[in-house]
Amino acid sequence: MKKAVVLGMILLALGCMAYADGVTVGLDFGRTQFNIASGSSVSGSPINQGWVGPTGQFPTGQRLDMQFAWSNDHTGINITDYVFNGGSAADTILNAYGTLKFIPDMFTAYIGLFNADGWDHFRLDTAHPIHDTNNNNVGRFNGWGAILDLMPKDSGLEVALFARLTDPGAPGYAYNVQTINEALSQYDVAASYTVPNLVKVQVGSTTFADAPGKNELATAPGFSERNIFGSVQIMMIPNLTLWDNLYYAGFDAPTKTTIISDLVGLSYDMKPLTLILAGYFGKNNAPLWAAGTPDYAGLDYTAWSVQPEVIYNMGGLSLGLYASVTGVSLSGLGMDYIVEPYVKLNDFGTRISFLYHGNSTSGATSTWEIPVLIDWGF
Repeated sequence: MKKAVVLGMILLALGCMAYADGVTVGLDFGRTQFNIASGSSVSGSPINQGWVGPTGQFPTGQRLDMQFAWSNDHTGINITDYVFNGGSAADTILNAYGTLKFIPDMFTAYIGLFNADGWDHFRLDTAHPIHDTNNNNVGRFNGWGAILDLMPKDSGLEVALFARLTDPGAPGYAYNVQTINEALSQYDVAASYTVPNLVKVQVGSTTFADAPGKNELATAPGFSERNIFGSVQIMMIPNLTLWDNLYYAGFDAPTKTTIISDLVGLSYDMKPLTLILAGYFGKNNAPLWAAGTPDYAGLDYTAWSVQPEVIYNMGGLSLGLYASVTGVSLSGLGMDYIVEPYVKLNDFGTRISFLYHGNSTSGATSTWEIPVLIDWGF
């Protein structure tokens, strides 16, 4: 009886907040993938079942996330909680930050924790429904810190500075403080300018690493892994999304390494047919599944990846075909490829597919999986 009363009070509170000014509550059963069966070309290998497939393709595992946001004319708060994400044994707070609207519609400050699905004003992502591709999250303001954001209303201009702060919950004094010199080197800055219905240009510099020596695995000072990035988005053609995103890194590494990563994203909605494409080329950049991961080993190789997807929407049902072809200019490594036809039940946010992964190298092992993917929310 006591549990029923508590549950009733929670539901009543949520119901009241749903109609309150400035309050948003949401729940996503998002990107949860379960493999009905999977296996490989190795003779005698078992047929497996589970949350993660043999290719490790994103997404993996179960993801339930809950969001809460509240704001008024002067302040606000945002919290995002992931439950059992990718095998995590406990809840994970990914975003928890407060908002200070010092000059409404012009200048805002944010302070707290920023992460996935958080403050992504300068990050670009392809339109692939599931295997979306980004340039190693370049442009994302990520981690603990404070953001100062200048965005005059209707000007098309946005300029932001992210000062990285240490994790206040990290163990021990050595981890939750930093020197002024470390603080001055750990910043992200970016700007964008939009000409409505024509073009948007973004430039900036971010880091791929936290403050040097401020995590449990790295106790000695390191380097910031800073990058310089830029992007151009074309918006003048109806139903077409087209952008190019490039970054340069490695210049601050102890052994100078040239790292370049360029990613083109395209999607064209012809109703009912949608065409999507990610095209990637990089130098000293491991393509993996999400192209653009910087490689500071500096072996002087190039990598490329092409990821097309075609979707035909029949109303309650969509038929799709995703593919990926990847190559690396290192001896002995063939082309890696994936083919994944699928059917999606649009009204239920559920799809089932067959994914085949292989490599052109002689004698290479191939794998297959039958994933069911659930993605819906409110």
